[in-house]
Amino acid sequence: MKHIITTKAYFFMKDKFIFSSMPVLFLSILFFLIILDSCAPSKPSLKKLSITEPEKVVSKQDSLLALSKERRPEFVSILSTAHINIARKAESSGNRKTAIKEYKKVLAIDPMNKTARYELLMLEGLSLYKKGSKSSLWDAIEFFSKASMVNQEDGLASYWIAKSYEKKDNKDYDLIIEAYEDSLSKALPERLRQEAEASKDAAYRKKKTFDNFWK
Repeated sequence: MKHIITTKAYFFMKDKFIFSSMPVLFLSILFFLIILDSCAPSKPSLKKLSITEPEKVVSKQDSLLALSKERRPEFVSILSTAHINIARKAESSGNRKTAIKEYKKVLAIDPMNKTARYELLMLEGLSLYKKGSKSSLWDAIEFFSKASMVNQEDGLASYWIAKSYEKKDNKDYDLIIEAYEDSLSKALPERLRQEAEASKDAAYRKKKTFDNFWK
């Protein structure tokens, strides 16, 4: 009889120990799973993909824009970034036509996108500058002037206005000098800054010679 009581007491204590240990065991397993999940490689976000793999993002454009009205501004921003990165990649490889198309795609979904508007005006201006005719150069100056209004901190538009005046008629000294001075007062790559300084000084010298001739 004593043996039976002792045996029952043993199994009772054993069951109690098992049940009392279950919450600890469950928490340990849960903790392990959380750690395991955090170590697993996560899928890159759409925002990151718009930079690293922009083509993949724009291939889903229609689906993203139709997905959620509430999230449309977020998706428009991500898609705009993707198109801009594709455009810049095309531009860096000399493919201006593709770059222009991509910037136009940005403006189709985000008409107020300042970056796309500026870059598109600059590319269209450069295309006209390359043609070289007087009418094309006047049109190029118009595009560059619009670009300088969109981004008033960048001196690149004014630099190309000066170049366009030089190519159209290198006797427009006052306009050439004014455009170079404006470009130098703004942000400009160092190589172009040095070139703009030298060209501005050359225009000053030519203007002085021209003015002295007519005195």
